[in-house]
Amino acid sequence: MSDEGSCVTLIFYRINPKWWKEPALNLASAVCQMSNLTHCELSIGEETSNNGQTMKNVARVFNDSVGVELVERTGRNPQNLFVQLGCSKMAEQKMLHYVRTQCVGKPFSNYAMVRSLVWPRETTNESFFCAELVAAILKVGGLLDGNCNPGAATPEMLHRIYSPRAAVAANPVLLRELNGGAAAATTSAGLANGFIGNLTPGECMAEREALLPAYMRQGAVPHATGIPMARHHGSMTLPVAPSAPVFQPARRRAGSPPRGHFQAVNRDYAPLGASRSGGGANACSARCVTTGGIQLTMDSLKMGGGVGRCKVHPR
Repeated sequence: MSDEGSCVTLIFYRINPKWWKEPALNLASAVCQMSNLTHCELSIGEETSNNGQTMKNVARVFNDSVGVELVERTGRNPQNLFVQLGCSKMAEQKMLHYVRTQCVGKPFSNYAMVRSLVWPRETTNESFFCAELVAAILKVGGLLDGNCNPGAATPEMLHRIYSPRAAVAANPVLLRELNGGAAAATTSAGLANGFIGNLTPGECMAEREALLPAYMRQGAVPHATGIPMARHHGSMTLPVAPSAPVFQPARRRAGSPPRGHFQAVNRDYAPLGASRSGGGANACSARCVTTGGIQLTMDSLKMGGGVGRCKVHPR
């Protein structure tokens, strides 16, 4: 079981641009953190329900009489951000067991939330606030360092830690729809009732369009995005690979200069290919090039103007 893969998804809530409609607790959290992230939850595992339209095991806590709960959620709120992390199946089971046995039903703690920024308390599992609950679960699953104190967690801190490590940063329910995993739900009772996951068909389509590249959206005009397009299979358009290299050198390097021709000469300034007494010269001339140009011998490399020194004369 430990070799099987699974995942957890952190769900962050961003404060609404119409901030005056937010609860006072959200506004206080945003001001104290200097961040627009005011709440977080954790979806444990990949299990779904309602034909893939909801995440099944979402641990969360609100400032109400319910306390910590394990619920199903669609995550369709446009103010949500998602950070998905990979884990093992064994880690998933540990986290679920911890939530069900030690967290569910525990009350929300305003006192602990206030202390998290100035003097964090040690988590006792007697009460939680949202970020403390998420951090405690991640710590049990081995996704948070064992020396960390969940009581010091905030939504902004968790997002800063885990967003660079995210395997996926999108709503898993929506991604499942795009991959065809929830095709049955889009054609069955959901459409018959006029909505899917608390969204109308028009809202669902707009949400799907937002995740698609511009050239794949409905009604996209070829070349409108500056990408060369070609039509395939009727009306479908796909990008075209450029025919010319994308990067051109600023200038091409000039070719190598022409090679000079040299001809070897002997002490008597005669070509080595000419007839000469002695076998040594003939043996050397067989290996020397005697084409037109300047001739060069080993004797010409001796520098100086003393007696018996040879000189090289170009021909």
